[in-house]
Amino acid sequence: MSRPYLEVADFLVSYAQRLAELSRAATVEIAVADLGRIVLSRSGTETVQDWLSERDGGAAAASEREPRRAPEWRLEPTPSVTVPLVYADVGIGRLNLAWDRRRSGPDLSEALADCARQLAFVVKRYEVCEWARQRLGRSLLLVGASDAVRNLEIFVEKASHSDLPCLLQGEFGTETPYLAAAIHCCGPRRDLPFVQVNCAQPRGAPQDWFRQAEGGTLFFSDIDMLAPGLQNELPQYMHSRLGQWLDVSSTTRVRVIASASSDLPRLVAERAFARQLLAELDFLPVSVPPLRERNDDIEPLVIAALEGHGHRAEDKISAEMLELCRSYAWPENAFEVERVIARLAVMTGRARIRADDIRHYFPALHAQAERAAAPVAPMVTAPPPAEAVHEPMLAPAPASDGGGPEDWVHHVLNKDLKALSRLHPNLRKALIYLVDHYAEPIRLDTLARQAHVSQSHLSFLFRHSLQTSCKAMLSRIRVEKAKELLATNARQPITDVALQVGFADLSHFEKYFRRQVGRTPREYRRMAAE
Repeated sequence: MSRPYLEVADFLVSYAQRLAELSRAATVEIAVADLGRIVLSRSGTETVQDWLSERDGGAAAASEREPRRAPEWRLEPTPSVTVPLVYADVGIGRLNLAWDRRRSGPDLSEALADCARQLAFVVKRYEVCEWARQRLGRSLLLVGASDAVRNLEIFVEKASHSDLPCLLQGEFGTETPYLAAAIHCCGPRRDLPFVQVNCAQPRGAPQDWFRQAEGGTLFFSDIDMLAPGLQNELPQYMHSRLGQWLDVSSTTRVRVIASASSDLPRLVAERAFARQLLAELDFLPVSVPPLRERNDDIEPLVIAALEGHGHRAEDKISAEMLELCRSYAWPENAFEVERVIARLAVMTGRARIRADDIRHYFPALHAQAERAAAPVAPMVTAPPPAEAVHEPMLAPAPASDGGGPEDWVHHVLNKDLKALSRLHPNLRKALIYLVDHYAEPIRLDTLARQAHVSQSHLSFLFRHSLQTSCKAMLSRIRVEKAKELLATNARQPITDVALQVGFADLSHFEKYFRRQVGRTPREYRRMAAE
């Protein structure tokens, strides 16, 4: 599916035309159950093209794109090949090609079987899109034809007809919301509730979520952002397939799907995510590759973004624009493509999007392309690791005039722009994000995406410029915030203070606090009260 179409009929017509050209068939027929049938027939220069809608109960010509009919022409094609369209072992339609009697050539049965398989997946994409439009009030259309996208479709096909929990892992901006909707829509629960919980800021309580989703699907979006208390409470309402608990407070049977952008096993090892919760979720896991590993999907995503916002792709796309888009890493993946392309389309009016427009309205994209094309400058100090390929290779000078790690913690907490201006821009972004989100379970991969830099290069910047690690800096920030709470609220339990500043484990909090302050939290509180 190199080009996304807004409606399934448009896609089927285009696919039939292309198939007729490649196979030189006299007739191509694609029929989809409960949807309709497209028939494309050729005789000399004449073309007959019908969209027969079963929903409308009659035959309707394919609107303004239909060429002139040949009323006296009759076709008696033979032989023909018919291949069923199958999804999850159920027939959903058929693909039929027929040739005139004079045709001879190789057997196309195997190639047509693969075409039918692709068609079945694409038909389901549009089915999910229509379901989302009706049930969620927005369109969700999977775009792309890479092997990675096809593997995701195979996963949905198999997982949708199971009741097992699914764990969707992918960077911010990848297609995990679509996968959750598709798993629900393509299975037997499609007409039952589909409830999404935003784990970063959940509304209500677990018992409310499970009650609303009774019989259907409960989707925990960004479950790695769920508060530690809720992580421990959530399993009480889930049916344990592992027998971890024998009694539950609810007998409701709900299909659970969760998405995460962090490495959950690593969070469990660091006691930042509930082990028992991950054990119940990790039955059907799938990883969504980032867009930088799916270069073939960039052009279709660009086209989809343009057409989805009411623009004609052929009027807006230029060769230089596509070249720049393919060279960019897209750290926020499909979300960033949607946002940037919509911006460029609006700001360029009716003109095509050119390199100068990208330089003006999205300089990060243009700058990265220039860095990739420019020769690498010689290193002036210890280089970052070799895998840091998307950032400038000149190492920044150490920020020694800003003091040691303790001084930099105070610069960051106070957002001292004069001091922070001496740092590498990507490091500065990372530090500001840390201080704004210190209580969240921040991972290095999350921080690197926010700073628009690779993980290895970000680690290098912390070590080289601040003489500390990202993890150590975050712990220092949390301890400073804990000191404020201990000094201003004498009655708040130490455990609550630890949780409030981002420590999921009290022993870890006390260890880091004593190492940094030289006293235990209780000793510090007594001293502050004197």
